[in-house]
Amino acid sequence: MGRMTTRTDSTATGTLQIGDQWNAITIIAHSQTHPLKAICELTENAIDAGAKTVRIIRRRRQGEAFIEFEDDGRGVAADGEGRPDFERIATHLCDSMKRRLDAPARRGVHGEFGIGLLSFWSLGENLTMTSAGRDGRARELRLIRGQREYQIRPVGGLLAASGTQVVVGPLLEATRNLVTGEKIARYLSAELRDRIRRSGVQILVVDNVARKRLAVKPREFAGERLEIPRRYATPLGDVQVEVYLQDESGTGSIALCKDGTRVLPRISDLLSFQGPPWTDGRIEGIIDFEPLALAPGTRGGVVADAALETLASTGEAIARDMLAALAERDEAEAERASQQLLKQVHKAFTSALSQLPAEEYLYFDIPKPGAARQAAEPGSVQPGLFRRDPGPPATVMISPRHPRHRPGEEVRLSARVVDADSHRISEGVSLHWRIVSGTAWLTADAAACLVHGDQEGLATVEVLARQGDVEVRDRVEVRCVRELPASVSPSRRGLPSYRLAAEPGQLWRSRYDAAVNEIVINSAHRDFLASRSSAGRHRRYIGKLYAKEVVLSNFPDGSPAEALERLVELTLRTDDAL
Repeated sequence: MGRMTTRTDSTATGTLQIGDQWNAITIIAHSQTHPLKAICELTENAIDAGAKTVRIIRRRRQGEAFIEFEDDGRGVAADGEGRPDFERIATHLCDSMKRRLDAPARRGVHGEFGIGLLSFWSLGENLTMTSAGRDGRARELRLIRGQREYQIRPVGGLLAASGTQVVVGPLLEATRNLVTGEKIARYLSAELRDRIRRSGVQILVVDNVARKRLAVKPREFAGERLEIPRRYATPLGDVQVEVYLQDESGTGSIALCKDGTRVLPRISDLLSFQGPPWTDGRIEGIIDFEPLALAPGTRGGVVADAALETLASTGEAIARDMLAALAERDEAEAERASQQLLKQVHKAFTSALSQLPAEEYLYFDIPKPGAARQAAEPGSVQPGLFRRDPGPPATVMISPRHPRHRPGEEVRLSARVVDADSHRISEGVSLHWRIVSGTAWLTADAAACLVHGDQEGLATVEVLARQGDVEVRDRVEVRCVRELPASVSPSRRGLPSYRLAAEPGQLWRSRYDAAVNEIVINSAHRDFLASRSSAGRHRRYIGKLYAKEVVLSNFPDGSPAEALERLVELTLRTDDAL
C-alpha cells in the first residue's frame, strides 16, 4: 500500500501500489500460456496499425525454429525526433498509447492493455521488433525472455516499405511443434474470423519448414443457419448472432466474440449460458458483443461488468428464439424422417405379406402381386391367353377369416374353391356346412351360410367342398361378442400410418386405432428412446411394433403361443428389409 497515517482513534486510508514491478511484469508475461494466442496477439497488433497485408513466416536458422511477422501498417509511432518510439513501448507496460486515441482513430483498434508484446514469453526466447522512422532509417527493439533489460539499436540500411517486422525465436522446445503453418492458419481463421472480414486484411502463413503457403480465410460454418434475428438491440449496442445447426456429431459450440475477435471458444463457459441451447452440441456459431471488457492477462475471459450483465439478459431472448427455431426445425425434420421411415416399413411389410398365405392375412387388405391381373373372374380368358378348364379342387377358403357377431345377430360366411393354379371352380362343386363345436346355428345355401347365436362364445364352422371323389375342407372360428371393434372404412384400407404420443411411465409401446387405421407409438417409452441411438435400430424397432399390430389385428382370437408364432413368421420376412 501507499503511504498512510495510522491512528488508533481514526480510519487509516492509502493507495495501492506495486511492491515489486519486475515480479508484476513476470506475472503478466506468464498469464498468456497459449502460443497460438500469442501469435494472434502479434497479428492483431499489425491489424491495429492499419496493415492490409500480414505475412507470418515459420523458418529454421542454424537448426533453430523462428516465427516472423511482417506487415505493411503504419509502423511504430515516432518520438519527438522522428524515430520509432521503442523506449515508450518498453517503459510503459500496461499503458498502451492506443487508449489515448480519439473515437474515430480508435474505431477498429483492439489493443488497450499495453502487454501484448509480453506474450512472446509463451513462444520463444527473444523478440526483435524492427520499424523505420520518418527518415526511413530502421531501428529495432530487442527483448529477452525472463530478463528485465531491453535494447534499442539502429539497423543498417533502409526498409523497403512501411510497417513493422517482429521476429520471435528461437522457439521454446515445448511450443515449436504446436505452431506449424497449418495450425496457425486454422487458429487465426476462427479467432479473427469477423475481424478479417471487416478490416479486409490479407493474412498469409508461409511455412518454410513444411514448404507450405496458406492464406488465412475467415472460417465458414457448415450446416443450416437458424432462422433467428441477426442483431439484438441493447442500450450498449447490438448483439450480433450467427448460429448454425450442424449434424448429430454433438461437437459444435457457440463462440463468444468481441468486435470480430473470438474471446471464448464456448460461450457456455460463462455461468449465465450453462444450459440449452448454448450447450447443445448440434449448434455452432458466434455471439459478438463489442462492449465486452476482456480479462487483461489472457484476453480469454470476460470482465463481470454491466456489459456482461446486458449480454446475459439479452441471451435469454436469443435462447428463446433459438429454442423455438430448433423446435420448428426438429418438428419438420421429424415429419420428413417419419414419412421416409413409413415408406420403408410399408415396403417391407407389403413384400413380407405377399409371401404369406393371402387367406390368413386379410385384415389390412394388402394388394398381392398379380392382384390386378386376377381381378377378372377366375377361370375367364385373359387377353393373349388360351382358355383352359380349371383342375380338381385344391383349396377351399372361408371368408371372412375372423367373423364376429353380437348375441341375437348373424354373420354371413362364403366359400371360394380354387384349383392348384388358383383358378376358381364355380361349377360341379357341392358345399356342405356344419357346426363342429360351440353353441350356434347356421342356414346354408349353395355358396354361403348364415351363422347366428344368442350367447357369447366361440363356434367352429366347417365347410366341405366335394367334386367327384375329391374333397377339401376349411374351418373358421365364429366369435359371438357383446361389443364389436370399430370397422375400418374402405377409404382407409391398406397398411396403417403411425403417429407418436408421449406417455412417460406407461408400459404400452404401441396400439392400433382401427377408426383411423393408425398405429399409435409411445415416444416416451424407454425402448423407443433407446432405439434412437441409430437410424437402423430405430427403423427396426418401428418395424417390430408394426409386426405386433399386424399379428394382433389379423389373429385377434388366437392364443398367445399362436400370436408369437405369427410374430416370428412376419419379422423373419421384414428384418432384412429394415
